[in-house]
Amino acid sequence: MAIKGMSKRKILSKTFWQAVLGISLFLFPTFFAFAAQPILWVPLKDVPNVGAVEWGLASFVKRALQEAQKQDAQAVVFEIDTFGGRVDAMLFISDLVFRAPVKTVAFVNPRAWSAGVFLALSCEKIVMAPDGSMGASEPRGSQEEAAKPDPKTVSALRAQIEALAQARGRDPLPFAAMVDREVVIEGVKERGTLLTLPAKKALELGAIDGIAQTQKEVLAQLGLEGPIVSLSPSWSETLARIVTHPAIVPLLLFLAFGGIFLEIMTPGFGVPGILGLTSLFLFFGGRYLAGLSGWEPLLLFLAGIVLLALELLVIPGFGVTGVTGIGALIVSLYLTLRTTQFSFIAALSETLLYVAILGAIFLALFFLLPQNPIWKKIGLWERSPAREKERVSSSYEHLLGKEGVAKTVLRPAGVAEIEGRSYDVVSRGEFIEKGAEVTVDAVQGNTIIVRRRKEDKP
Repeated sequence: MAIKGMSKRKILSKTFWQAVLGISLFLFPTFFAFAAQPILWVPLKDVPNVGAVEWGLASFVKRALQEAQKQDAQAVVFEIDTFGGRVDAMLFISDLVFRAPVKTVAFVNPRAWSAGVFLALSCEKIVMAPDGSMGASEPRGSQEEAAKPDPKTVSALRAQIEALAQARGRDPLPFAAMVDREVVIEGVKERGTLLTLPAKKALELGAIDGIAQTQKEVLAQLGLEGPIVSLSPSWSETLARIVTHPAIVPLLLFLAFGGIFLEIMTPGFGVPGILGLTSLFLFFGGRYLAGLSGWEPLLLFLAGIVLLALELLVIPGFGVTGVTGIGALIVSLYLTLRTTQFSFIAALSETLLYVAILGAIFLALFFLLPQNPIWKKIGLWERSPAREKERVSSSYEHLLGKEGVAKTVLRPAGVAEIEGRSYDVVSRGEFIEKGAEVTVDAVQGNTIIVRRRKEDKP
């Protein structure tokens, strides 16, 4: 009896472990498959006062889709809340999302206006928050175009949004009415207005697939189950969104060029140089962080600055070195701006505009600052030797036409020795090397203006 009891217990124990093994073999593949297919939740939201649909956002969307493929995600849900943004960046993101090999869902919470409509329509499914709205996608490039948009651009974007709607199995007419004022939908939209749909009306017209309030409701409506992985823009992507904004780009270029030029014209290294280099790295680095270009344009720009500095400070006159430096600056700007323009003409026009602005800044600094008392304080940092500190502060009219020698480099301010005495002087914008013979050309109050002697000019 004892032996039979032991055998029975062994049989029961063996049966138990066999059952456990069988259940494990059945559940474990399902578990691993479930764990390997997460749902990525990706917010596409406005940066306050900057906008959402920018090239920095394009970089973030690209990374999110790559991450979805890497994790073998079952779906990517884009939570959209935007007033709009750049057309070129919008089309780039739209193409990325539409061609993504993973299932894509747009959750409009609470608005997808302007460029946001294209982002939502690029997804396979669209769900909207109860208080959400979608529409008003007419392209606008300026205040003038707000009243009368370019018909060519409207026609192109209307065709694009209709193609997207048809490809996603939706009625293209409501979406065309969001882009083109001339579209008429009886009982919904009259001619001369733009269509913007609230959630319920959008559902009635088949523009969206459902209405949901929370993340859980969105996934339940779509039949999605699995671990949720939330992605957020990195600090570099957020920075890229800011510094690639059309309103920020000219400011960065102004600070970069002005700061570097002031630093070249003054001895030592100070605030203008720090500000200029920081702005320069932000301008070029924004494109790099957004994945739009490498560091080559920045290196080319720095090479141009070095060549110009050599031309102004070392090499007499203005020749091949200066022309090559200017050429390097123009090419570097074009290569950078071309990354956010669709056509050669648009990029070239924008480049020439910035070159003209920078040229104006250069001329203003070069010719106006030498006469400015503030400039004299920041430009005249280099002093005469210890034994030559004697200064004459009375009227300098008697020095008009007198000749002397530059005791320091005049760039354009410095010190010159005239009739055995040292004076603070300034040239008319030109750089005069130490030891060159100069002539007093004008006296304005206590300001002595000199020029290089004609026979000494190269």
